[in-house]
Formats: sequence, structure tokens, C-alpha cells
Amino acid sequence: MIHKLLKKVFRKWDLVYSTQDVGEYATMKGRLMQNGVEHKTKTISSGGGEGGGYGYASTYQLYVPKEDAHKANKAIHHSK
Repeated sequence: MIHKLLKKVFRKWDLVYSTQDVGEYATMKGRLMQNGVEHKTKTISSGGGEGGGYGYASTYQLYVPKEDAHKANKAIHHSK
């Protein structure tokens, strides 16, 4: 039991998709969910608001466990 917990805590995650379009992000996240791929999101804010830049203010990055990267890429790029 402790072995499983430690393995989960220290697992490696691979970046499988990155976009600044929230609609595109939602579509790709949905594809991962539909295919049962565990994932997590990292959001990077790069401005916007008062004194910030114009245009996109956030980058959405989807990460999956390293062992699921192939399955995730298949779900993202070969699903409709």
C-alpha cells in the first residue's frame, strides 16, 4: 500500500498538449476524459488585465502520467 502511494506521488508526468485557446483546451481535456486518461492541468498566466498585454492571457497545459503518454496522444490526435 505504501509502495503504491509513493509510486503515485513521485510519478513522472509528460506534457501532451498546450494551447492558449480555452475552447481548444476544453475539447482536448474532454478527449482525454472520454478515453479514461488520467490528466492534470497547469495554467500559466502571461498578462492581461490592467497594465497587461492584449490578446491571450493564459496558456493551458495538459499533463498525463509518463506511462499513458501514447494513449493520450492517440486520444488527442485521432479522436473526433
